[in-house]
Amino acid sequence: MDLRQLRYFVTVVDMRGVRPASRELYVTQPALSRALRQLEVELGVRLLTRTPQGVDPTEAGLDFLAHARSILASADAATDAMRDRARTRRGIRIGVVAGILGAGELTAPIIQRFRDHEPGVDLALEDLSFCDQVGPLLAGRLDAALVRGPLDHPDLEVVPLASEPRMLLVGGGHELAGEAGVDVEDVLDQPTLRIGAPDSWASFWYLDDERGAANAHATLPVTTTIANMQLNVASSNAVITVPAAMARLAPNPLVRCLELRGAPPSTIGVARRRTDRRPEVDAFIGHAGRATEDLIGLLPGGALIG
Repeated sequence: MDLRQLRYFVTVVDMRGVRPASRELYVTQPALSRALRQLEVELGVRLLTRTPQGVDPTEAGLDFLAHARSILASADAATDAMRDRARTRRGIRIGVVAGILGAGELTAPIIQRFRDHEPGVDLALEDLSFCDQVGPLLAGRLDAALVRGPLDHPDLEVVPLASEPRMLLVGGGHELAGEAGVDVEDVLDQPTLRIGAPDSWASFWYLDDERGAANAHATLPVTTTIANMQLNVASSNAVITVPAAMARLAPNPLVRCLELRGAPPSTIGVARRRTDRRPEVDAFIGHAGRATEDLIGLLPGGALIG
């Protein structure tokens, strides 16, 4: 049992449903449901039951709800206390989506510039999964994050930095593997690998807007990591669009990255909580922008935004 499961459970109870809770938490419904089932298995009781009006806690769920709220309140208080301590020593915690792929070749220079220009501020890094690239930020465990758009959440502000072309990831044995590039209109009938991410984010990488509908592969499991993405594509006829940086920074002989003509580019930005106006966060965003402006040439095909 962990705090993430407790937050999921409390939010589902408060929102009276998995669907509205998934939107509130910015987590996929399957991931939310799996976490709740795992929690019930660990506790050995059924916590939730479906009703015509939505999802309600069982008798055991009501009892557990009080404990969950108390634990989360204590955890939030501890987080606030440590955040106050961090402010005293001037520290900042930065998330990076998919590691070095977060901002491609600009990732390390952005971090280095901040450290060079803000020697009195400690900077800690955390690798973020595309399955939950904003959850730790919303929960206050991170202060900012280098993210890949599209990202739209009412509690977050995303400052755009640069755009980068997308490519089409296919297996080495795929019928298109020998092509240097393809037009987006010519690949819309290809089955798409599903990724474990919020629908609004995942559909961009699926090319759903260009297709006008989803075309998910019927049998492949949902992918949650870059390594699994490459393996699932290599062992099937599924495709998925990826940042061009993936071909350069995460090469894999089992897959091919093809130029994808006509697809809107991937965007790189810095996300922060709208209510967090601390100078350390402002400084990180400022240094990220200036590093991007000075070194955009490090990102092949990259272009400044704004």
